[in-house]
Amino acid sequence: MDIQLGEPRIFSLEPRLSFEELRRRAEERRTAALGTGFGGLLQRPKAEDVTLVASQQRFEPMWHVACRARYVYDRTRTYTVPASAPDVRSVTILGTEYPVAASGKGPASFSMPVLEHCREELADALFVDGVTGTAVADGRSLIAGTKSEVTDPAALGTDGAIVVPAEHRASSVVRQLLAKMLRPVQADVVSEEALEVEALELYYRPVWAFEFAWAAKDRRGVVELDAVTGEARNATSLRAQLTKIATRDALFDIGADTVGLLIPGGSIAVKVARVAIDRSY
Repeated sequence: MDIQLGEPRIFSLEPRLSFEELRRRAEERRTAALGTGFGGLLQRPKAEDVTLVASQQRFEPMWHVACRARYVYDRTRTYTVPASAPDVRSVTILGTEYPVAASGKGPASFSMPVLEHCREELADALFVDGVTGTAVADGRSLIAGTKSEVTDPAALGTDGAIVVPAEHRASSVVRQLLAKMLRPVQADVVSEEALEVEALELYYRPVWAFEFAWAAKDRRGVVELDAVTGEARNATSLRAQLTKIATRDALFDIGADTVGLLIPGGSIAVKVARVAIDRSY
C-alpha cells in the first residue's frame, strides 16, 4: 500500500465578531453565569449588582484531516444471463458454448465466468476538537472563513492570549480516519492500493472569556464566547496561564517512521512532505 502524507499546516481563524460585540453579549448573560447550581433561580443577582472584572483571550485547537483512497483490482465472477426466449437451449460467445438451463420461476439462463476490472475511490474528512477529541459538527463552515497560516502556535500567545494545547495529536486523528478508509478488497489481483492524506491541518479558533463578580455574595462566574460562531457557554473560572506550548513537531507526531504503526500489517510505502518528529516533548 502506498500512503502519501501532505504538508502539515497550522491556521488561525480570524474572528467574525469584534471584542466589543462579544463583551456586549457576555454582559447580557452575566446574571445567568452567576445564578447557576442548586437554588440558582432563587439566588440570581440583579444585572446592576454584577461587574466585569477580567477578560481573557484564548485560541482553542481543532483538527481537520482529509483523506482519499483508491483501490484498483481484478476479480473473477460468474455472471448469470437470462436467455432471450424460452426455446433457447445454448448460446455461443467467442467460440465457447454455454448451456441454457431453467431456473425455477425465472426465465431460463446460462452462467459464464468473467474477469471484472474494478476501481473504487473514497473520500472522507474529520473535524475533531483538539482538547476533547469529539467531532466538530460545524467544522467545514468554520474553516471556510478567513484564516491566516502560522508556522508556530506559540506566535499566537501575544498580549496575554492563551494557546490551548492539543491533547489529541495528529497521529490520533489520522488513525481514526484511516480506520474508516481502509477496507478489505475481495480481489484476485490488486494492482493499486493507495491512500492520500491530502489535508493535515490544525486550526486555532479565537475564544474570549469574561469573568464577572457578584461582590455581595463573593461569587464569580465566567461567560465564554466563540469569536467565530458567537456560541456562548458558562464556566466557573478563567483558564490558568500555561508554562509550555507544544511545538509544531510534537503536534504533528506522524511521519515515514511512524505512519506504518497506524496500518496493521502489509507492505507500506510512504511518501511524506516532511519528516521531523520532536521526541523530547
